[in-house]
This record gives sequence, structure tokens and C-alpha cells, in this order.
Amino acid sequence: MLTCLALRNLATISDTTLEFDSNLNVLTGETGAGKSILIDGLLLTLGERADSALVRPGTKLASVEAVFMNSDGAELLIRREIRAGGRSRIFINDELTTLEDARKRVSGIIDLHSQRSTPALLLRRIQQTAFDEFGGNSNLAGDLSYMYEEYRSLLQRLDKLREDQEKNLESTELIRHELSLIEKLNPSLEDNQSLISERKDLKASQNSVETLHVIVDAISGDDGIIAALGKFRNELSHTAIELHETIELLDQAEISLAETSSSCSAILGRVDSAPWRLKEIDDRLDSYSELLGRCGGTLDRLLQRRKTLLEDLEKLESLECELLDLEVMVPEKGKRLHETAEQLSISRESTVKELQNCVQKELRLLGMPHAVFDVIMHNPPLNRSLILSGKNICSDGYEIPEFYFSANKGMKPGPLASVASGGELSRVSLVLKLALASVSQAPTMVFDEIDSGIGGETANLLADSLKRASENRQVIVITHLAQIASKAGRHLAVYKELHDDLPSTRVRELKNKQNRVAELARLLGGGDAAEEHAEKMLSNCRSSSGEDGDGLLKDL
Repeated sequence: MLTCLALRNLATISDTTLEFDSNLNVLTGETGAGKSILIDGLLLTLGERADSALVRPGTKLASVEAVFMNSDGAELLIRREIRAGGRSRIFINDELTTLEDARKRVSGIIDLHSQRSTPALLLRRIQQTAFDEFGGNSNLAGDLSYMYEEYRSLLQRLDKLREDQEKNLESTELIRHELSLIEKLNPSLEDNQSLISERKDLKASQNSVETLHVIVDAISGDDGIIAALGKFRNELSHTAIELHETIELLDQAEISLAETSSSCSAILGRVDSAPWRLKEIDDRLDSYSELLGRCGGTLDRLLQRRKTLLEDLEKLESLECELLDLEVMVPEKGKRLHETAEQLSISRESTVKELQNCVQKELRLLGMPHAVFDVIMHNPPLNRSLILSGKNICSDGYEIPEFYFSANKGMKPGPLASVASGGELSRVSLVLKLALASVSQAPTMVFDEIDSGIGGETANLLADSLKRASENRQVIVITHLAQIASKAGRHLAVYKELHDDLPSTRVRELKNKQNRVAELARLLGGGDAAEEHAEKMLSNCRSSSGEDGDGLLKDL
């Protein structure tokens, strides 16, 4: 619960500290005294957006500190600082943190209801949120909304892929055909240059064929040089003259000539097959030329084209795989969505009667004995729904809840937005907030001037309702009604005075009977009759609480 709220240099507040009890806390004061600024300050500690305009004129820094006590007695201190330059910081237990983290830490601590939220109740979306919150279905409804959007998105993607499938199939075949022509050649810069070089060499070799044949015949023929050298060597070996060195030189000459003849024969062997090899090279170079003509005339563009085709083919094949995956995934997602929607429908069905009874009971306590409150389940509109398991479904589920209301006996209930007057809407709003308070897990409920347009006996009944709500949790109420203020366990009066020529909002706790009576009398309009009425109201509260004498009004 909230135990303390300290505000400094915030708008009209210079330096004010409020302490709260665990039951019903009431803040009263003249219009314009600054009661709403106290709520704005509290909201700042809960992560609301800060505005540098809130910094009090003449000061550089505004701050708000809120102290919460957990059920185990541990304290949580949240401090928000706002500089006149526009920057703000938030601390939790004196450690600097981010707004997002702070919001997560304090989520669920306070449940705020204000007069500004009453018109929002006319919106069907707000009605559905309240209905699902009362039934404990908020998380389930949130899950369903997420699942529906995911399913709808996947379904749209599946339909698009199926629509494009025939066109993609044709594109895939064309790409594969063009790619097969390129892959059959398997072009590369090295291969192209090698073919051109080899063709040049083969052409040059063909021009030397006749000379090479003459050389081979002259060296290795029957009457060639090698045969003559052998004959001369044999003749010299039978002479008496020492010719060893000469014979060795002849041997070396024979070896060199033999190698020369062999080399020439090898070249002739290649040249003999040159026509066939030249045809192979020319055919391959023709293929290059044909593909180069298709791809811009350069080898670089041909190689880039192959890369592009491979990437395009990969994308199309990826789309084919995605289509196959979605054809399996979409039915599974649809099944899960249907199961979740059915679960939500069943839970909502059981919630309808419970909320109807709760609201109608409170309406009777607020002086509307003939009021009828109902929750009607509408089918989702065709323009924003899908067909699932033979039924229309939207992000809200298989049904859309809407509040129906009738204030007078015999009148058929109609949509709340159409049939409720301003005063009736305020009462229904109050009742719904009290109903939601009964299921809220927040340890602190804050009601900011929700009693507009209420008076007389209805004010007494509302005061009783708020008192009952404070039996199980802390309730903080800003009110103009003496009936509510008289029920307070702690009564805080908000007033404004001049300080250094600037308006300054102050808060003081009304601890004794005289101060309480005076403030209640002011709320009742002032005068002797109002004071007498105020004393009677406090006495009735004391009697109903079982206290004797002035126990309720003694200093706290």
C-alpha cells in the first residue's frame, strides 16, 4: 500500500508530504486547490510521462517521492525528478533506473479510477476490457488477440504465395533453363583466356608442319644424320689412332639430335590432331560469344548474370519451401486459435451473469431499484473477421461484448452509449469501478472525483460502497461529498495560500472533531445547519463503527 507521498516544487506545490492509512483515505478541498496535482504527482512515480511545465516557477528541479509497503513489511521507495530544462529521472530505492523498468516494477500496485475515465465507458473496446478484467480473462483475451493477428497475417501470406505460385513456377523454369546454358559452359576468365591462347599456339604450329617433317627426316631418316654418325663412329673405332674424345663427342651429338627429333615428332603429333582440337576450341568460343551476346557483351557481365540467376532461383525455391511450411503451419495455428477462442467464450459466458448480478446489486444500493444491466455478445462484423471452424472470429474472439442498460422499469435495455444519461452513466461507471475493485489485485485503489453529479441518498450509498471496498485494501478518494468524507479513516484537507507571491498548495490532516466538522460543513454548503448536519454525520459513523464517545475524532 501507499504509506507516504512527498512532493516538492511541483506546479502549485512547494513542499508537501501526505501520509496514508491502510483503509479509507479522503482528500477534500476547494475547486482549484490542487487536489488533482497530487494525483498527477503520484502518477509520475508510476512512470507517467513528465512535462517540464510542472516544475514550479522560479525553481530548477521538481521531485515526487512515493513510499509503498509490501505485504511482508518491506518498503519500496520511488523518486521522480523533473528538471526545468525538460530532463527527468526515476529512482527505485535510490538506484537510477529506466521508465520502462520502473513501470514493470510498480505495475499492479495502484488501480486508478477518475472522472475522466467515465466517458470512455461508452466505447465498446473499454467495455470489453472491463468485462474481461472482471472475469479474470484479460491475459486470455490478450493471448487470443495476438494469436488472431498472427494467424491473419500468416493466412494472408499463404493466400499471396498461392496466388503467385503459377507465375513463380514459370519464372523458375525460365531461370533454370537460362542457368543450365551457362552452367553447361561453366565459364570463367581463366578458361576463356586459356582457349584463346591455345588456339593461337595451334595455328602457329600448323604453319611450321613442313619444316618440322624435314627436320625429323634429316635427323632420324634411314639416310639421316643419326645413321651417318653411327657409320662414322664404327669406322673410327677400328683405327689405331686414339680418337676416344672424338667418339664421345659424336655420341653426345647423336643424343642431342635424337632429342631434337623426338621433340619435333611430339609437336607434329599435336599438330596432326589440331583440326579436331581447333574445332573443339572454336565451338566453345562460339558458345562464349552466344552467351556474351545475351548478357551485355563482356565476360564480367556473363559471370554477374550467373550470380543473379542463382540468387533469383534461391529466392524462388525459398518461396516454394515457405509455401509448403505455411500449408502445414496455418491449419495448426488455426486450431490453436479456435481452442483459445472457445476457452474464452466459455469463460465469458460464465462471467456474464456474475457481472450482471454484481452491477445490478450495486445499482440498487445507489438508488436505482429498477435499473437493468446486461452484457450482450455480438457476432464479429464481416468486414473485420475471418471464418474459422465455420464461425466468424476477430481479434476479440467469437463474440464482442457490449454493455446494455435500462434505468426505468419496463424499458427494454439498449446499448449503454445510446440510452444512459450523464448522471446514469456516472452511476453505472461508479458501479463498474466498484465491481472491478472487488476483483482487482492492486493493494491500493485511487478514486479521483468520481462522484460528480451525485448527491442526496445516493451519496450516502456510494460512501457505504467505498467504505466496504476499503475493508480489504487501501482506498484513496478525492471527493466533494461530505457523505464520503465522513467515512474516512484519515481525512486530508487540501487548500491553497500565497507564498512568496505565488499560489502554494498545502495539505493538512484533520485530526480532531472541530476541524472535521468544519470541513464537512464547508462541503455541505456552510452555516449552522450544515455544522449540525456534519456533527450528526460523524456521530453516525462513530456509532456504525462501534466506537464510543469521540474515539473516532481523537488525534491520530
